[in-house]
Amino acid sequence: MKLLIPLFLITGMLVGCGVDDAADDTSPQLDPNRNQTEPNESNNKLGFVRYTKDEFANDESHEHRSITIDRREMADMISRILLQNNQYEEVATLVTDEEVLIAFERSENIDNNQAMINARKTAESVLPRYYDIYTSGDKSLIQDIQTLHYSLANNPNFDYDQTVQTIIEEMKQDETPDDE
Repeated sequence: MKLLIPLFLITGMLVGCGVDDAADDTSPQLDPNRNQTEPNESNNKLGFVRYTKDEFANDESHEHRSITIDRREMADMISRILLQNNQYEEVATLVTDEEVLIAFERSENIDNNQAMINARKTAESVLPRYYDIYTSGDKSLIQDIQTLHYSLANNPNFDYDQTVQTIIEEMKQDETPDDE
């Protein structure tokens, strides 16, 4: 009798391990990596998906999906690109749902207008075209943008629209140039 209990336990574990749980698969039907056999370094270089109309029609996850932009990532990318040049000493970038505000301290080897043009073109190269981009070489605006960020971080209900508009008006005084 003592040998039957371990035998039943071992048999139960072996049977349990062999159960196919494909019916419990909760992964979405539209998996961009479904045909990929092993991880590949090219996944970091290229973004690719392929679906058929039938696959898309049968997938219910697209109904609740919205397209979003990681604003923090975009602001980070713009600032990093600008700082790779020796023309900028400090950069503060704020990305909202409609505007991009870039304030910077420039180095001595570039004039303010050219620095604003370069900042604008950098933001245009990274973001969708619908963004309004404002740039300024006024160093005091760096602190204003940072204060706005901290105000919103400390109070999620903070109505920042008026503050953004005030900063934009100050940036316009710096005569943000159009593309040249």
